[in-house]
Amino acid sequence: MSAMRAMPECIVCAYRQALNTTRIVTDDEATQLGVLSRVAQSLQNASLDQTPAALSQPVYAIVSEVTGVPDPYVQAKAETNRQAMALLPKLEALVRSSDDPLHAALRLAVAGNIIDLGIGHAFDLERDVAALMLQPFAVDDYPAFRAALRPGCRILYLGDNAGEIVFDRVLVELLVEAGAEVIFTVKSGPIINDATMEDARFCGLTNLVHVICTGSNDIGVNWAHVSDEFLRHYKNADLIIGKGHGNFETCTGQPGRFFFLLKAKCPVVADKLGVPLGATALRHENNL
Repeated sequence: MSAMRAMPECIVCAYRQALNTTRIVTDDEATQLGVLSRVAQSLQNASLDQTPAALSQPVYAIVSEVTGVPDPYVQAKAETNRQAMALLPKLEALVRSSDDPLHAALRLAVAGNIIDLGIGHAFDLERDVAALMLQPFAVDDYPAFRAALRPGCRILYLGDNAGEIVFDRVLVELLVEAGAEVIFTVKSGPIINDATMEDARFCGLTNLVHVICTGSNDIGVNWAHVSDEFLRHYKNADLIIGKGHGNFETCTGQPGRFFFLLKAKCPVVADKLGVPLGATALRHENNL
């Protein structure tokens, strides 16, 4: 699959993300308009020859600069972590008792991808995760995933959002039990509600596997800003699991054996995946 590029719809989405994020910080309309004005200047000459993630990245820097709040989603991240941890025992038991726990764990992990606060869609965590676990993948490359999962295989797991990584934890446990060596990645600093090392510690992932930072607080993976540690594990990985929109947008078309695990929450990503809006996917992409 070719690298993903932004579409005109992504410009509109960037404004929506700017307004949604600013409203978390303040009800002051003058501040909200100030942010939108700055975003308009930033996007005035924006090129569509970049990923949607890269196009919207400056939005969050503008919000923080104008409002003086470096991490607008800090409280929301903590709350989704707590909610997800409360649901974990019940959902893990459901996965473990299923006919195919690994496939069930993949469905649970993708169900957690509803936690995406930047896009601004509403969700009920308990209700929606339960419903999504019953929803078949629109693209289900599970046979290829199962064949690639061998004892000793090295997996680079690109984490996405806080709260969501609680559900990733169940999948990570099963991968480790299958004999895989898992390296889990989080962001080096706050960006939207993406998981950081603090979230990984709270969710218990750091007690299970080696957790590293990508090297930046960019949406998805900014290949110009990754750390040497991240790059080393990426090059050594036998397969890479990419969770969520940002990782799909920035990693599709990159060298490596990827399995993208996400819910298509916008028309641009849905079209790129070839699935209906709202569908979930386990998409294999081998670019070796």
